[in-house]
Amino acid sequence: MTEEAANPYPPCVELGIWTPIPAERPPGPLLLKFKAIDAVESAAVKDSGVMSFHMTGCTGDFANHLPETAVARAMTRQVEDPRCYGGCSWAMPASFFFHLGDIVYKDEDKTDAERADQQKLYNEHFYTPYGTYPRNIFALAGNHDGKDSKQPGKSAIRHFLTNFCAAGRTVSADNPTNGRATMVQPYPYWLFKTPVAYVIGLYANDVNGGQLDDPEGSDTPQYDWLVDTLKAIRKEADGRAVFLAVHYPPYSAAADFIQRGDPNLGPTSRPHRLQPLGTILQQAFQESRQYPDAVFSAHAHHYQRITYMCAEGRRIPCLIVGCGGHGPVERLARDCEGDALTPPVRPAEVVLPHKMALPDGDRARLVAYNDQDFGFLRVTIDLKRKIMQGEFFAAYSEVRDMRGLPALFDSFTLDLRGHRLL
Repeated sequence: MTEEAANPYPPCVELGIWTPIPAERPPGPLLLKFKAIDAVESAAVKDSGVMSFHMTGCTGDFANHLPETAVARAMTRQVEDPRCYGGCSWAMPASFFFHLGDIVYKDEDKTDAERADQQKLYNEHFYTPYGTYPRNIFALAGNHDGKDSKQPGKSAIRHFLTNFCAAGRTVSADNPTNGRATMVQPYPYWLFKTPVAYVIGLYANDVNGGQLDDPEGSDTPQYDWLVDTLKAIRKEADGRAVFLAVHYPPYSAAADFIQRGDPNLGPTSRPHRLQPLGTILQQAFQESRQYPDAVFSAHAHHYQRITYMCAEGRRIPCLIVGCGGHGPVERLARDCEGDALTPPVRPAEVVLPHKMALPDGDRARLVAYNDQDFGFLRVTIDLKRKIMQGEFFAAYSEVRDMRGLPALFDSFTLDLRGHRLL
């Protein structure tokens, strides 16, 4: 049988299979408060009403650690001096780093005996490059972090639970390098509460395009939790910003997203046609009557800023920041076969997966992108002025002169009260 016959799906399709979370959901709310992790920093944020934090994803690379290390060093320096690369004049030193998933990647060379050793991968891809990052690190499980194995040492999802959903803050056996403690997120999907913002972290599993719940089952525990969480936030009405983070992008302007965003492609068994992740999230927003102020994702190895425009006038920045270290950076204008197309002219309408449609009157447009550089996002919230600043910093490039890097590449300001871009 030829390789082409063995893999009947287009080349860009994720071949992961839905994997149950190998841990019981804990009782009670899936809530983690920032003050329980860093009481001093949380109190400082509460007093000032201003908080900055970092985001990026897809950081590990088995073959080349240079991009990830450069991004980690750039973020570290910006914690020490928030003005070192320019940008927002009122930004604070980042309070934490929120990783958008795909922390480690195994080696695709099957002749390497250590290619899937998760202990080795976590040490080399995570603990070593972020050894000097001075803040706490929270994380989503990406599709590479969601893979399972009968051999515990090769199970990515079990090691994610060990390092980010630990029972206590101890030094992991996966970390022989430094004293960074494990994180105590309650589950792979959870609510992170800070003094100025809620961050809803979702787990989209290992299915092409992403899904919240088992495609073969009738139960929808994560979707139900999301709706209940959004309803509770709406009822609380305490003025905090509301952010949603998920590894797979719900929207994209990349040419291959017609396939990469379609959960009906790939080997995962499904008894009926599945809705794309963007449609599922829209249903949750409508059912709860609570929209996020911004949506963050990764998976695609580049940077995109998309403005989602609701018919009633609300504007929601949707960011893809999957350029944290895994090379190469992916071109937006390449189809699923890898052939080069004409680059998008901004503003450009997003690419929708097969049979997906936006709600009547809604639009989503690409307004900025970088498909050449590795980098990271800094988000700054001023709760008193009700504004949010987002900034993408390019930190490393494989294709252009790096003497000017790190540097601010893109920025935007969102009015959190009126839900408008300024």
